[in-house]
Amino acid sequence: MNNETFDNILKQIENMSSLKSEDIPSLDLYMDQIMTLFDINLANNKRHEDDKLLTKTMINNYSKEGLIKPIKGKKYSKDHILQMLLIYSLKNTISIQEIKKVLQPYHEHIEEIEPIYNKFLEIKEQLSHDITVSTCTVVEEHHMNLDNPDHMVILLLLICFLSNQYKMIAEKILDTFYPDSEDK
Repeated sequence: MNNETFDNILKQIENMSSLKSEDIPSLDLYMDQIMTLFDINLANNKRHEDDKLLTKTMINNYSKEGLIKPIKGKKYSKDHILQMLLIYSLKNTISIQEIKKVLQPYHEHIEEIEPIYNKFLEIKEQLSHDITVSTCTVVEEHHMNLDNPDHMVILLLLICFLSNQYKMIAEKILDTFYPDSEDK
């Protein structure tokens, strides 16, 4: 892979779509409509074309686990969809039980979810750009030629290292600010 191809990968990742709260209908939606909303607005977040961003099973499990506020009838509100988007953002890094600890307090104060989600998107956009710039800087400062397989392995190791370091920071935050009930 040459450096130009790598730059294209970084730009593609940086420009991955987000579902903005203003793009979520104020009308309550059925499960199939929510899955379509995710598929249309977050399609470029899939690694493989046939990957599913959200399934009926996932939504049912989120409900059963108490990750989202209980629904009335068969329709989900904008607040439910925002909760699902937060779960979507967390689930690849932390466990379902940890997500539950973090989001549970918002079941009672659901009106606080939208400003949190909007601020998250705002910061995420800038942070995504910063990550692209810093990754390019590493490649340039260390004179990496990404046609060289050794350089590619080094870069991949560094990116995985950063991913692991961020995950460990998240775990320490969870352990510190969201301890298990028996630890209290």
